[in-house]
Amino acid sequence: NSIGLRVNYVHRIKQDDDSKSAHYRGKLSSITPMVCEASDDGSTSSVTFGCVWTSGVASVFNISSNLLKQDEDANSPSSPRKFEVSESIFMGDPGEEDVNFYDSNHVVGMDVISLPNHIFDSPNLAAKTEAEEMPSTSNGKVFTPTPDPSSSLSFPPDRLSMHGTWCAKLGSHNGNCDPSTPASSQSQVLIAVCRRSGLLQIYDNENVLVSPIIEYSQSQNETSPIWQANGCSHGTSILGQSLSSRVNNIRRPELHDVEAAEIRFFVAGPSLQPESIAGKSTTDIGAEKDSWMLRSLCILVDTSHGDLHLYSGSKRTSNENRLEFSRVPLSNVTRPSDEAGRHFVKLRRKRIIPPSSTAQKMDFRPNRLHRFRDISGEDGLFAATPRPLWFVSERGAPTVVSHKSRHVSPAGAKPVPVSGFCTAMPDSFKNAKNGFITIHERIGRVGSQRLTLYNGLWDMFAPHGIIPGGGISIQKVPLGVTVRHIEFIDDASISSTSRPVYAMLVSHEIEADQSYLNDDGLTPEERQRIRDEKEAAKVRKQVEADLGGFDIEQEWVEEIEREECFAVDTSLGLAPEMPTRKYEVWLVDASSQWSVLDKYELGEFEHGTALKVLYLTDVVEDSDEIPERNLVIAVGTSLIDHDGEDLASKGRILLFQVKKLKKRALRGRDPPIEMLLTSEKDMALGPVTSLSSLKSEDVYRIVVGAGAEVTVEQWGSGKLTQVGFYHAHMQVQEIVLFKTFFLLSDAYDSLHFLVWRESDKSLTLLAKDYEPTQMFASGLISRGGAMSFVCHDDRQNLSFLQYAPTDAAARGGNKLVCRADFHMGTQTTSLRSHWSQSSLLFNSCTTNSTLAALKQQDTLFGRLDDDQRFAVNFGTTDGSFGAIVPLSEPTYWRLTALQSVMSNALESNCALSHRAWRLFRRSTRRAGCRSNDRKKGVIDGDVVMKFVDLPLPEQEDLASSIGSTVGLVMDNLLELGCAASVV
Repeated sequence: NSIGLRVNYVHRIKQDDDSKSAHYRGKLSSITPMVCEASDDGSTSSVTFGCVWTSGVASVFNISSNLLKQDEDANSPSSPRKFEVSESIFMGDPGEEDVNFYDSNHVVGMDVISLPNHIFDSPNLAAKTEAEEMPSTSNGKVFTPTPDPSSSLSFPPDRLSMHGTWCAKLGSHNGNCDPSTPASSQSQVLIAVCRRSGLLQIYDNENVLVSPIIEYSQSQNETSPIWQANGCSHGTSILGQSLSSRVNNIRRPELHDVEAAEIRFFVAGPSLQPESIAGKSTTDIGAEKDSWMLRSLCILVDTSHGDLHLYSGSKRTSNENRLEFSRVPLSNVTRPSDEAGRHFVKLRRKRIIPPSSTAQKMDFRPNRLHRFRDISGEDGLFAATPRPLWFVSERGAPTVVSHKSRHVSPAGAKPVPVSGFCTAMPDSFKNAKNGFITIHERIGRVGSQRLTLYNGLWDMFAPHGIIPGGGISIQKVPLGVTVRHIEFIDDASISSTSRPVYAMLVSHEIEADQSYLNDDGLTPEERQRIRDEKEAAKVRKQVEADLGGFDIEQEWVEEIEREECFAVDTSLGLAPEMPTRKYEVWLVDASSQWSVLDKYELGEFEHGTALKVLYLTDVVEDSDEIPERNLVIAVGTSLIDHDGEDLASKGRILLFQVKKLKKRALRGRDPPIEMLLTSEKDMALGPVTSLSSLKSEDVYRIVVGAGAEVTVEQWGSGKLTQVGFYHAHMQVQEIVLFKTFFLLSDAYDSLHFLVWRESDKSLTLLAKDYEPTQMFASGLISRGGAMSFVCHDDRQNLSFLQYAPTDAAARGGNKLVCRADFHMGTQTTSLRSHWSQSSLLFNSCTTNSTLAALKQQDTLFGRLDDDQRFAVNFGTTDGSFGAIVPLSEPTYWRLTALQSVMSNALESNCALSHRAWRLFRRSTRRAGCRSNDRKKGVIDGDVVMKFVDLPLPEQEDLASSIGSTVGLVMDNLLELGCAASVV
């Protein structure tokens, strides 16, 4: 009563009551969300929900509410009301005899939803009804109006013919269509029933209310479904209207008994007002039509194996305007992992989990699929599965985003990490009125939970937010400049979780002023004198050239002629502004809308080429004191365009120190941060293209790649001093460090593998790749004690090299051995390493705390090679993002066989050969001396991840053909997806 809650009505469902329906019930298995219907005065007139029983039947309860006194206020909670309850039962198998699993008609899933009343209209009935209402002409023919494309009620014709739309009211008169928005139609309550055989049936609630028992029958009657489709729980590609004669045409699984554990209809897209959804909106219909076109009617099926099948509905003229649901490929494994099952057994063996918790199996299954409305202005569904997911809309198409929690417990202790989800926020939460609440299992004692209040999903649905797929969301940050490099300042004294600070190297286009060329400040007499002197010098040089017997067209003559081209004739026009680039170093605060805290502007002809946030040790010679470590921002530059092409380019190294000012910050604000230039060093070797940090015997140094030289610089006495060097062949492209080992990428001479020796402070070449390949990027991958080098060349290939001195192909250890190659088909400029996380840690966004809790529960975790994997991730020039993950040998050979079978069994794009596309591309100029045999040895994730989105019967065929099982292949793909995840 203190918070305004009041129980108005209680209805008890008993097993021993005298009703006829009590005979068919068993124990409660699941319950659907409640759907309310509003009356004309805005009050709730009825509430409908469904229950599924263990006996294979389902009940639909409809609670109607009426005022006892007509003059009472309908919206007042204290007004006396009369409640009536009606129950309708959907029957399963008629008898108790044993039947085959997929021949059973037991009800296993149910959902209740309110949709516009024309969504599931039969096209034949709609055509007949509308034809009767059409005006006739004098010759008796039915007049068919053509829809007006400019009308606000007309959807684009190409949208209806090519993609279709589920919300348009389509006709079929002579091929024309007359669509309307759902805002012009009333809503109806629909009952979705899913049976064990895979049959999905849609019933109209008005027809269900007239009959207390609905028998399963293939004949048409007044309680027949208005729409039905087969193969719901089998992952079939299309759920379409299936007639009684075609119900059993869809192929069923042979090796697995799978059924729908839960089913949920939902609409994904921009949120609308309740009046618009109910068909009573008074706003502009054209604006409502645009919003409805971005909304997708979807079905999500959670099977008994834990797989999620997402379907999107549409009506197409090619399908006689029938509503059909097409499966949306997610490439996301959602079933529980085998690793989580093994971890659960360990917890039970150690009695961290009581044995009684596993002996009893609950008949009731809490809902895991939760519809939500108006979270950050969007509608969709939240799936509280073993790896929670958000199902939302991106530009009208449904997509998926992973949900990760802070300080969540490792997977395995509980079936699902998120056990509670709620979106009905009270008005007292002013900042989170359109937010939601989750309850997830937290680290610590098994069973402890953490309640988290979110104010929405504003990062995901921001104006500059993008959901590209793959379970991630991206947000654009408009800065108005071109970001060349960005580095996070990973220091607790500068950055924090509430205030992350980044260092950026940016450039922007400017118009350089050349007005100084219009007037050199000389008088006409002085200019004439200078021209006479130049002419006399030219004549003298001409005479010397004639006497010396050499050509006049030489460099010293060209220099004299070139100087005269800079004169500007002001009578024809003034010197125009010259477009050029200006480079700056920024210090940015990401918590305050990426505001610039401090900036440093580079010189006029100076281009920024490298940026690195690193530590430097202040080394003091002949001192017993412990050297001090300082955090600096190192910037590498190059000086070009100043002398044209006459002189070689040079570079500089700039060192900035980041400090918090001692000024007192304003209330509620962090203290200001500034960037101070502490040192600079000119590099005559060439432009600085690479900067890295080297740690050897607790001394931090900086590794500089300038031109064809690699130098190791040591900080001391306020300046950088060179202590080591290595001369490459052409141009240093990139330097990747691992401990004291160097992976050097030469722009035109492939890879070099070096080692730093602290004893004599030298860089020693261990091995190199002798193929003259043009390098674009390089990286490191490792699994256990094995490490490989990944390089990307100008032909869009990936090559995997390894340092193997004992291998016969290594030429005595001097050559890097090629282990595999792969044609990526796109260009990248960076390969960054990341730790491959296990499926036990995938749900956590604070991996360190969850990993510490996992090692407390399992002290042996981390000793296997698969727990010590480092993968590489990369972004491409065409806007895609990918990862390369090392695999164990059994997993590799299993997925290799699967890839081979799927390349032959599945249809390829444009009938092209997938194998030929992934072969190593050679060049006649470079890599021409490479041996003809290609190493291959790389699994294409785009191909094998298609296995996840195939129907279960096809999965069984593919798994059987390689001598494996569907569960084992799915678990390998699950671990592969978790290892490839970066965020």
